[in-house]
Amino acid sequence: MLINIHTHTRKNIGLEIINSKEELETPFSYGVGPFELNNFVFDEKITKNNNCICIGEIGLDKIIQININEQIKNFIKQLKYAEKLNIPVIIHCVKAFNELIQINHEIRPNQPWIIHGFRKTNLLKNLLKEEFYISIGTAILYDEKLQEALKTIPLNKLFLETDNDEYHTIYEVYQKVASIKEISLLDLELTIYNNFKTVFKKWEIG
Repeated sequence: MLINIHTHTRKNIGLEIINSKEELETPFSYGVGPFELNNFVFDEKITKNNNCICIGEIGLDKIIQININEQIKNFIKQLKYAEKLNIPVIIHCVKAFNELIQINHEIRPNQPWIIHGFRKTNLLKNLLKEEFYISIGTAILYDEKLQEALKTIPLNKLFLETDNDEYHTIYEVYQKVASIKEISLLDLELTIYNNFKTVFKKWEIG
């Protein structure tokens, strides 16, 4: 089974974790990202839905106009709530990885953190040292630096996604990753499936 751990666009291919505040009938992630702080307040009631299997995407973003201290406050609040619910976190981080790692050291979370849409290849070694999971999106189809970095990502720390890409499918991502990793598509599917079971313990795959 193909597993897409983070998407805004449903394509009905495999198991899709929709990032949504409205589509709550299938597995979804919920959170208030840094770019949403002016429009949304974190609603704990939504997380009580059995289909809410992770908090996200949440995080830090230094290229937006929202004050970074306000972002950090919002981020930590949701991280602590994920700990309370015993569910993983999908993280959006732009030019704030030092702050992210510092928060990780301060909180010392028990729940897994997943860096989504990963492309910051020069930070890969540090992120893996921090025990983060790495989620690769459709950029792998054309980003040569990312393709090279993928070779060094342990399979047991890897997830795949399409994020908000409306033109490419998770199947294309799986195909490319399997080729780069020099493993069969079936073996890659099994690996991601096992990673999913390890991290997303709330959701039982039928």
